[in-house]
Amino acid sequence: MARRGHEMPTPGAPSFVQELSAYRQGRDVILEAKVRGNPERTVQHYWDGNEWDRQDLEGRMRKEANYDGTIKLTIQEARRSDSGTFRLVVTNIHGSATSTCNVRI
Repeated sequence: MARRGHEMPTPGAPSFVQELSAYRQGRDVILEAKVRGNPERTVQHYWDGNEWDRQDLEGRMRKEANYDGTIKLTIQEARRSDSGTFRLVVTNIHGSATSTCNVRI
């Protein structure tokens, strides 16, 4: 049962409300996107074709996923060697969606 003023989300494949984009915040680079899709989704991050892992950036990466569908990837103390093509793949039982962003530092 939905709470008053809150509708139950309609089941569906993930889609991007906001495509993956990058911006600087001080010495950090933030990659951000916003997705929708129901039921809950899994998120995979890729950097130059390889799945992105904390070890890839020597622990300088932070991932966030918020209930409103916002997904943020923060590269702390970004370096020129962190440049590349970043891809976000969001999947649930109804399908998947992909968004890509090129980052030059």
